[in-house]
Amino acid sequence: MATSFPPANVELLEQTDGYVVATWRRLMLLVWRGQANVAGVERSRALFQPWAERQPGGAAFLVVVPRQRTGPPDEATRAAMQRAASAPGGYLKGIATLIEAEGFIAASARAIMMRLEPRGTQGPAPNIYRTPAEVAAWAAMVLQDREVTPEGLAEAIRVAREG
Repeated sequence: MATSFPPANVELLEQTDGYVVATWRRLMLLVWRGQANVAGVERSRALFQPWAERQPGGAAFLVVVPRQRTGPPDEATRAAMQRAASAPGGYLKGIATLIEAEGFIAASARAIMMRLEPRGTQGPAPNIYRTPAEVAAWAAMVLQDREVTPEGLAEAIRVAREG
């Protein structure tokens, strides 16, 4: 018998043809619908700070890469990602990237993302995952929120994708 879960309480903050910015619990999601671009990175950064500052205990940020194949981000987008990841503020508890695809190309994409993530004191450590369950375990830990579950996060991502 299938278990049903209540609908995720997802707030869609911004939707374009290229991306969706949404929130669920104390997690902001940047869900790419296609190729990553500067506009999506900068808009999500602008939306994150004021929203995260209102979250008791801070918030985390999740980038969801589309399941279909896309190319690596261009130089301007990589620079915007670096600026966003190194943004100051005690409200940012962590940043993660979800790349659900499998195989050589997906493994290569995860390796590229590891190189793009900040190192040392510039920002949080890189967190690259391949399943919503892995992301949920990470988010529950960094946010100290036991209600962040694999099922809830998967539903939040689905709602944002369908936005």
